[in-house]
Amino acid sequence: MRPIRILLHASLDGGVGKTTLSAVLSVAKGYTLLVDMDWEKAELSQLFRAPKKPGWLAPYLDAGLPYVHRVNPMLYIIPGYEAADMYMRHGEDFAKEAEEVVMDFIEHLPLLIQRLRIPVDTVIIDTTAALRLDLLAKLQKMGVYNVFIADRRFISRISDIKAEQYRRYMAYSSLVVVNQLERDEIKIARKVTPVTIKRVAIKDYYGESIANAVLRDRENRKSIDHILTRIKSV
Repeated sequence: MRPIRILLHASLDGGVGKTTLSAVLSVAKGYTLLVDMDWEKAELSQLFRAPKKPGWLAPYLDAGLPYVHRVNPMLYIIPGYEAADMYMRHGEDFAKEAEEVVMDFIEHLPLLIQRLRIPVDTVIIDTTAALRLDLLAKLQKMGVYNVFIADRRFISRISDIKAEQYRRYMAYSSLVVVNQLERDEIKIARKVTPVTIKRVAIKDYYGESIANAVLRDRENRKSIDHILTRIKSV
């Protein structure tokens, strides 16, 4: 069985562009499986036009193996529509149970990839905002590469309480990305992390089109290449 690198995109706040970054990295990297574990939106599934078939939650609903949507020969996605539907119906009660399922699914993910013969060496997991810190800690111990993603709020004036919350999330992350920045904010953000992504105009909200729009910017491309280099060392 080939070694599988697993990245998990986490954030404290919603709307920081986790889903966009998941799309960009997967297109730039190739040989990647995306898993849409953002049960609040399931937006990644929609961006890549995945059909509404049983996704990562399927084995826990006695619905068989997850459906794997082939975007192209080097990019695949397991959708998250059922999780989004259940979150809409049950709210935080479902979210608490889902976080426990996340651990089990990720633990068995390499075996699932082997069983389904998905030709990938990297998994990128898009998640909902504000996952429990103890879950991130356990995933880190399992060898998951946690990427903490923030936006301009991260470099703005914030309360001491908010700053402490950021520090806690960063403690369980292997890499910090500051996303959706204006040009004049990049220099400030790079005092915290070398990985900064500038906001760009996006005309077509389709996964590969979004990725291409972000990657056309030279500085953004450098930041994405930095992340890809880090992935190779995992």
